[in-house]
Amino acid sequence: MNPTSYFWKEIHDLPAGIGFGLFSSRHFAAVLCCGLGVAFALGLFLKCSKKRQDVLLKATALSLLAGNLLRDLFLFSVHRMSLAYLPFHLCSFAIFVYLLQAFLPERFLPFRRALGEIGLVLLMPGTICALIFPDWTAYPLWNFMCIHSFVWHAVLVFYPLALFLSGRLRPTIRHLWYPVLYLGIIVPPTAVFNHFTGCNYLFIMTPLKGTPLELLYSRMGACWRIGYALLVLAVILLMYLLLWIGQRLSRASVSRVEMK
Repeated sequence: MNPTSYFWKEIHDLPAGIGFGLFSSRHFAAVLCCGLGVAFALGLFLKCSKKRQDVLLKATALSLLAGNLLRDLFLFSVHRMSLAYLPFHLCSFAIFVYLLQAFLPERFLPFRRALGEIGLVLLMPGTICALIFPDWTAYPLWNFMCIHSFVWHAVLVFYPLALFLSGRLRPTIRHLWYPVLYLGIIVPPTAVFNHFTGCNYLFIMTPLKGTPLELLYSRMGACWRIGYALLVLAVILLMYLLLWIGQRLSRASVSRVEMK
């Protein structure tokens, strides 16, 4: 069968063994393309005026929603839409976070900043993990669902980075309760939904194969979800540490320039 004939196929309509494979050269090439694309887009974004940046942020938030709807239309067209494709994963929840962040009026600026910080320290690392440990490796690269997944996740990485690098966010460890509260809001109802439908949103029912969650399960058994929670907390703390170091280095660089 001609590989191009696989382009408009959903996973259940593809033969086994034609995926790009986790940590394969094709996987690394796709992630590299995503990284270069995000870097290029950020470079263009930061050259724009603040007013233009606001327009681009709104367009980006809308594109995430549009991209998700486009995927769903495709799935409906091939009769493969199911409960498994609802927007209840961490990355999918980001659609609504970024829409609120982009479109709420200025009087909600503190709340908008909180949403942006949640995106930066929680949603963005989650998105990067999705690119490093994708759950769509069974697809060939030249497939709509595969290309969509890589591009859509790259846009998810771009949004919080654009907020931060343009000076719209002031992340601090004192705001640790932002992402913790956010998880406290989305995890319980998602767990209930998983229980009644048999879905695995947020990967809280069973660990995703080939990821650190699978390692936690093999080491901790039935207590693996405790390790999962601690891992998420560790990632958030690491993000705050990296941001603090970056801010300190930036201030030191500015001070040296002013002294000259």
